[in-house]
Amino acid sequence: MGFVQSECRVMTAITVPPPVDLAVETKKGIIDGVKKTITLFHGAGLLDKDIGYAQVIHDPNILYDFIQAYKANPGLAAKIAVDKNGKPVQEEDKPLVCGVTLAQVQQLLVKTCARYVLDDLTREEEKITTATRTVTRFLFFKTTQTYEVKTGGKADERKVRELTRHMAFDWQLPLLAAYARLSSAHLMELESDILALTTAEQILTVAGMDHAMLKKAKQTAGEDFGQVLAYRPEALNGIAQWSKDMYSLYRTTLGDKAFDFFARDKDFFMVCASLDKPLVQTYGDVLYYIAAPNLEELQRLNIDKTDILLSAMKFAFGERVVDVLSRPDFAKSILRKLVDSLIHLNQEKNQLAVSAELTCKAIAPQVIRWLSKSKTEG
Repeated sequence: MGFVQSECRVMTAITVPPPVDLAVETKKGIIDGVKKTITLFHGAGLLDKDIGYAQVIHDPNILYDFIQAYKANPGLAAKIAVDKNGKPVQEEDKPLVCGVTLAQVQQLLVKTCARYVLDDLTREEEKITTATRTVTRFLFFKTTQTYEVKTGGKADERKVRELTRHMAFDWQLPLLAAYARLSSAHLMELESDILALTTAEQILTVAGMDHAMLKKAKQTAGEDFGQVLAYRPEALNGIAQWSKDMYSLYRTTLGDKAFDFFARDKDFFMVCASLDKPLVQTYGDVLYYIAAPNLEELQRLNIDKTDILLSAMKFAFGERVVDVLSRPDFAKSILRKLVDSLIHLNQEKNQLAVSAELTCKAIAPQVIRWLSKSKTEG
């Protein structure tokens, strides 16, 4: 009997262990192992003595603490978690004497606890209403009777069944209340990609999404769907606004920063609507942070001058260019003058680049002072 050290806060695919078809004797052996471990933890002061097996598998907080205690003290159960030869087992995929792996034991306990908790969390409120009925007595006499009718009070079995299919890890136990907020329609779209949602905030973000929008975003993102969920699920709102071709363009151009771009608001996307493929590639990852007024100012320039000015600002402002271009007030305060200075120049591109770099470098101290002052005032 034992538990798996699971890594869950990474953007790699997480998969549940193979399902366990438990024979009566196997299940009995697992339960016996858990009970023995509980007793050992009582003796070691790792678990309150009034906590028994029932509390461990019914309370997600207790089960979570129990698993953490095991992970920190695997040696205490070295004589319980053994293979068929009686040797201690620590590898998650190595069979125990009962025929299942450590990962599957953890999966079984988490599923059991999750099913119990989710039954309660998805249960409809029981309501009592009053109804009437007419009863005929002695062939001729009719009387009206009132009686109580109970409705609701049932768990959402479909949702519970779908959720528990994906329960297997200790880190999921604190998330059960958030999982219960997902609708069956959400679960139909998420499928196994639900494992990419590793925080309550991520889960609740998806739970608040319209199902039709989520479906459209999934179709558009394709193979990236799970990565979007793991990196920044709110980006799905933006992804649903674009065609597959435009999604592919931004994804290819911006890399993983595309997910930050797609998390931006619809008003910003309206400003981007006029950008063609060459311009998108010219702006590159600037699009994930630039404020809409700054983008509107830059759109007054042709593609060559846009490239020149962006390069000059990156050269002159360094890492601070992100802070500068992400401030909407930069547009009127400084950027408009820079754009005006380039808009009517007819020099060769190389000469324009030198002029733009010199100009941006000259005003860099002024820009940094302006930025500091703006942050203080804002």
